[in-house]
Amino acid sequence: MANSDPCLRLARFSDLQSIAQCWYEGFFDDEVIGQIMHPNRKEFPEDVYWWLLRGIRERFWDWRHQFVVVTVMEGGKERIVGAADWRRVGDGGKSLELGAWDARNLIKPAIALYHQASLQFFPNRAADPKKASFLTSAVAQVDQYWTGKHAECWDLHVCGVHPDFQGKGIGKMLVDWGTGMADKEGVSASVICGEKNRGFYAKGELTEEMGDLSSGKRGGIVLFRSPRATSAA
Repeated sequence: MANSDPCLRLARFSDLQSIAQCWYEGFFDDEVIGQIMHPNRKEFPEDVYWWLLRGIRERFWDWRHQFVVVTVMEGGKERIVGAADWRRVGDGGKSLELGAWDARNLIKPAIALYHQASLQFFPNRAADPKKASFLTSAVAQVDQYWTGKHAECWDLHVCGVHPDFQGKGIGKMLVDWGTGMADKEGVSASVICGEKNRGFYAKGELTEEMGDLSSGKRGGIVLFRSPRATSAA
């Protein structure tokens, strides 16, 4: 039982396993990550956790991505109960990247190489190999919509809340962080989502629909929130 109000902060490297565990609990029976991508998850549940952690590790070292977490205190210890991965699209995202000669640029490819090697010995047994790249394909399919007034955008790549804390405003805190950043910079905000989550994201004013990837097609609906006019100082 939480004995403190939820608090939002930027994620740290030490949080990555806790983020993976939180998303594991939240996405285990999710329509996409659970049912479509990991049909054998009940037999090999730990493989879903490792799949999530691999992606989190790689994106954490992609400087265009920013992870934020919501925590509560339980028994004197901090617990992550929700996390979001926002990515900056456009020139604003490129400006977050490190210089070409910065040694930290080697971290992400090194981790990716390690993951590729480890998967040769420890494959994702919970996944359907034909649909393992479902989310990656979905993002690639809708990449055409981040143009024009939406070329500069904060995109909600992943957002998940632990089941015990859903319906308590945690998801709203995670969404508000990214839309707040978008407002601060005067750019768009966006999310790719399925039909059942449209109502939730509408509360964050992500209502401008682009494309139609439903009816059996891969991916989901892209929802945008157009740039807000910034007031003069």
